Amino acid sequence: MAAKEKGRPPKLNQFMHPRNPYRTPPSFKKLAMQYPEFRAHCTYDLSGKVHLDFKNCDALRALTTCLLDQDFGLKVDIPDGRLVPTLPLRLNYLLWLEDLMTLSAKTDQKCTRIGVDVGTGSACIYPLLAAKQFGWSMLCTEADEVNYESAVNNVKKNSMQDEIFIKKVQENIILKDVLDDKTSLAEITALQAKEESVDKPQGSQDSPCKAEMEHETNDKKGMESSNYIFDFTMCNPPFFGSEEDSHTMNKSKKDRGEPVSVPTGAVQEIVTSGGEVAFITQMIEESSHLKDKVRIFTTLIGTKADIKKVKQVLATVSPAHSSFTEFCQGRTMRWGLAWTFDPKLQLNQIVSKKQMTNTKPMVMLMPRSLLNAYSVPAAWRMVAKWLHFLKVKVRVFKNTKYFVGAHVRAYKPTWLHQRRKKRELDRRNKEKTHRIEESEDVEISGEGETLCIEEKNEQHCNLIEDKTVNPNEEFSVEEATEKHQSHKRSKDESEEGQEESTHERKKQRVFSEPLNQSTNGSEEKPTPYQMISPNDSGIGNSPDKEICSNSEFLKQISEKLHKQKEPHVHQAGGLECILRFNVHLKQTGGLISLELTYLGGSAGKNGLAQILLFMRNQLTNPTI
Repeated sequence: MAAKEKGRPPKLNQFMHPRNPYRTPPSFKKLAMQYPEFRAHCTYDLSGKVHLDFKNCDALRALTTCLLDQDFGLKVDIPDGRLVPTLPLRLNYLLWLEDLMTLSAKTDQKCTRIGVDVGTGSACIYPLLAAKQFGWSMLCTEADEVNYESAVNNVKKNSMQDEIFIKKVQENIILKDVLDDKTSLAEITALQAKEESVDKPQGSQDSPCKAEMEHETNDKKGMESSNYIFDFTMCNPPFFGSEEDSHTMNKSKKDRGEPVSVPTGAVQEIVTSGGEVAFITQMIEESSHLKDKVRIFTTLIGTKADIKKVKQVLATVSPAHSSFTEFCQGRTMRWGLAWTFDPKLQLNQIVSKKQMTNTKPMVMLMPRSLLNAYSVPAAWRMVAKWLHFLKVKVRVFKNTKYFVGAHVRAYKPTWLHQRRKKRELDRRNKEKTHRIEESEDVEISGEGETLCIEEKNEQHCNLIEDKTVNPNEEFSVEEATEKHQSHKRSKDESEEGQEESTHERKKQRVFSEPLNQSTNGSEEKPTPYQMISPNDSGIGNSPDKEICSNSEFLKQISEKLHKQKEPHVHQAGGLECILRFNVHLKQTGGLISLELTYLGGSAGKNGLAQILLFMRNQLTNPTI
């Protein structure tokens, strides 16, 4: 068995779209029992297992038509000699489009899911599945006469004329002449009216007040209505530039073995001048002229070697955003490319399962010496504290004794410039300490000597106003001061029941001096974070009001500075998510490791690396 599998590519079903029903292969035995046309192409081994000859075009056609009927209730005929679509690939493409439409619905209330299928083929497979499975309306184009007639018949057979409109076009027509055509626009206008009638309950009429309220609600959510006619385009372009190139599919590539199934399709379905690169290039150029009519443009790419060329062409039209994905099914891989000129649509948020699986996590080992208890819960408390400091949105999806998993979304780059912020905080603390030391120096230098001129004048005025001192009596400043202090002390004892020394009263008077006045009486220009109102700091109160103590004064300054400098915390609603990643904290082999896995966002992997660096710094030099 190993020798038989040698040289063949591995199966990729594990990377199929999570909602694709064919991740689990269908039961051939069940199909054979239900459909005689499928049973005619089956063989049986001694154990009773059913086998299908994938080298037979008729067998492939029977498999597709029977699965469409069994799983989706669609009756489809495929003419001989025409392309037989494989359902897993088509569903992977449509499910990816559904993810993109879900993303666009969050930014636009008029996302009605009306799409364009370029080159629909004889089976009309994409529009039929889109209408039946997802409820979308489709405008289709087809250049080949046989395929056009077959597609029209398949739409009629399934009674989907109201959901699917097929237009016959010339061979070199892709998008521009179709979407500018008045007939096409008339058909789409009818589809849009049908979509609105389906969304709105029959017989219901919204009052102007209700409509106005809904409009205000949408404005609050930041959702602006667009004038797009089509929500998306899709295309499965011809892969090859000549018949000779198409024959290479039947040839064995190095270390890959022979193809599992036989290729199908007429020459006009798989060959175009210049190959798929030329076809997609024309589509990209036309999209730059239709960016006001179509929300998202997409296409399938069949050859890995063409991906780089297509991306280079796409860069020439400067789309607002683009996204790239893989379609994995069986032993075959195809690729999808989407682009938009709408800056609100962050298409790179949609990541395929293969991209997520192949993304290597950034790992950091948690040291034993920095944890009181070397356990996953203790480590998670530390990590959660860091994430809380960064003001990110955290959703824990698994929490056990040996594993914690969380999904994190960031809406602001709060992890940037942490060293600069720490230096700024240290500078402020030093300046506060310096101001306190200067005030203490003034107090100490005044002991044993006469008070400064300002204090003498103020005391002299207070003594004159005090009833205990006769204004006409001659006295020295020292005697008057002692007399005034003795009277004031007895007054405080009677009213407050507390004793306050002369030294403490001097200290209060020193701290009541303005911050912008130095010890020598000269004025200094205040720094921005010193600009606080008198009511907040206790400065500038009238003489009859109690002066704030040293601790209260510093506390008020700290609170004021915190209010001035603390950044405003935005809520997640209405903001762009700039970074999405998973956090895995697990214990294996006696060690606890922290893994950060990038999922998407405009901050990119560099943003995730900066968060990891922030966490490493917190381990060695904690600041929070």
